[in-house]
Amino acid sequence: MFLKNLMPYRRARDIVFNTLEKVIERGIETVPVYEAWNRICAEDILSPEDLPMFNRAAMDGYGVIAEDTFGASETNPVILDLLEDPDKPVEKGQCVKLSTGMPIPQGVDAVVMKEYCIEGEGFVEVRRGVHPYENVSRRGEDIKRGEVIVKRGEVITPYHIGMLSSLGIKRVKIYHLSVGIISIGDELIDLEDFTNIEELKSKRYIVNSNTPMFYALIGELGFTPKMYRSVRDEKGEIEEVLLRAVKENDVVITTGGTSVGERDYTVEVVRDIGKLIFHGVQIRPGKPFGFGVCSLGDREVPLYILSGYPVAAVVQFELFFRSYFKRRRSVYLPLRRGIPSTVGRTDVVRVKLVSENRKTYVEPLRIRGSGVLSSLRDGEGYILVDENIEGYEKGDYVKVYLF
Repeated sequence: MFLKNLMPYRRARDIVFNTLEKVIERGIETVPVYEAWNRICAEDILSPEDLPMFNRAAMDGYGVIAEDTFGASETNPVILDLLEDPDKPVEKGQCVKLSTGMPIPQGVDAVVMKEYCIEGEGFVEVRRGVHPYENVSRRGEDIKRGEVIVKRGEVITPYHIGMLSSLGIKRVKIYHLSVGIISIGDELIDLEDFTNIEELKSKRYIVNSNTPMFYALIGELGFTPKMYRSVRDEKGEIEEVLLRAVKENDVVITTGGTSVGERDYTVEVVRDIGKLIFHGVQIRPGKPFGFGVCSLGDREVPLYILSGYPVAAVVQFELFFRSYFKRRRSVYLPLRRGIPSTVGRTDVVRVKLVSENRKTYVEPLRIRGSGVLSSLRDGEGYILVDENIEGYEKGDYVKVYLF
């Protein structure tokens, strides 16, 4: 049996993303700024004030009127009166001692670094001239009031947190989703259910690696993953666990049971408990990807039906879930060898980067099959071969999405 009426990749992606757009608006919460690392920002955060909020010393030294120091040198120092009070306005012929970060007093327009000065009793010898605003951090030179600090949908980094804290922003809105993970298949055994490798070999079990892998992938997005025990290929069991997961999560991801075999019931169960929007996409690997929704009161829970093969499942997750929230960095690099493809299908090609003659090339991994975990470990990125082209020739520059 074969999947028929496969949906083009971009159309399938748009359907999924439009559904996610509605879901994430329900999952907004406010957290302390120091807990926002690696979370996805739910709003544009604007600066409430200039940063710095006032002119301040950028170096330890002496605040001066720059014009007073013109021509100063080792052999021709300028002598300035030293004021004791750093809050007092500075007039011509005077200076004041400042530490890095201190506000610039009235009248001061530059700071001479202390290593170019010799302090005496009530005076300072300045042995190097400065120009106006030298060694001064000017108000607003870092951030202007009203400037966007973090964009909606952007991942909050430690540097964002430092900037937000500098502006006195204590709490931020982030997207928070609970994502249920269910692996399906008679051949599966969970990590906690066997004692040693010999038992796996003798009983010919396959360890359920998808659930812990997706637990980590979802956690990387800043969301809350919820693991369920693997389920046998029994329609009633699948339905029971799937309905429980729908009640307990904002999104549910299943792996396995998505093909068209006699005991692949996942798609059938999704039809029974909700709405199957599509099943089958023109991509390789990952063709059996399915997507549906289950309504629960005023909630609509997206159901991701991923392949049981790890590589295909990761590709499906990357294209239809992760890329909505976190876009990969990308570079254009030349191919070390050609990539054949078929018009009408989008190919996802795992690649590594190779240096040769001081130049970086893209090398497609020579791996077949959707279950080869080593290709996920060894890959440094991937290429999307669009459905409208027949592949790429050696030397062509291609867009590489980096892991």
